[in-house]
Amino acid sequence: MTSPVGFRIDWVLVNELAIGHAPRQERHLVLLKAAGVRAILSLCSAEEAPPPGLRARFRCERLVLPAHGSGRLPLAIKLEEALKLLTLLKLAGPVYVHCVAAMERSPLLYLAWLIRERRLSIEQALAYLMHIHPGANPLPGQLALLRRLSQNFWR
Repeated sequence: MTSPVGFRIDWVLVNELAIGHAPRQERHLVLLKAAGVRAILSLCSAEEAPPPGLRARFRCERLVLPAHGSGRLPLAIKLEEALKLLTLLKLAGPVYVHCVAAMERSPLLYLAWLIRERRLSIEQALAYLMHIHPGANPLPGQLALLRRLSQNFWR
């Protein structure tokens, strides 16, 4: 779902799980509400993307994962924590997950979710996510992290 102003909501699972850029303006909140989103999970800091009054309309959680500019990969335990938050938020209804640009961190979380919950291979999950959300561009280190986790914990 794209608005005339370029804010896009891509559904990973229709009417359940969505991905996109950080909502920054009132019109973004209106679009999210109109799309049926009930909960929002932010993977970036408030400084990176100041929230525009989300809590008044949505159930919100924030778990900051490191951005590529930090030179760090997310810790496995943080990715697990994000997956648990996503599972909890799903109980409230459709969830919108975002980072700043929806290129690395939010795609990483959904790749992990697709691998664990839908039992997809990394290649299958990546192909699917890039099809429904063409902006996805996880880093090689993030994909290596998923490979390690999928071998050790999720199979």
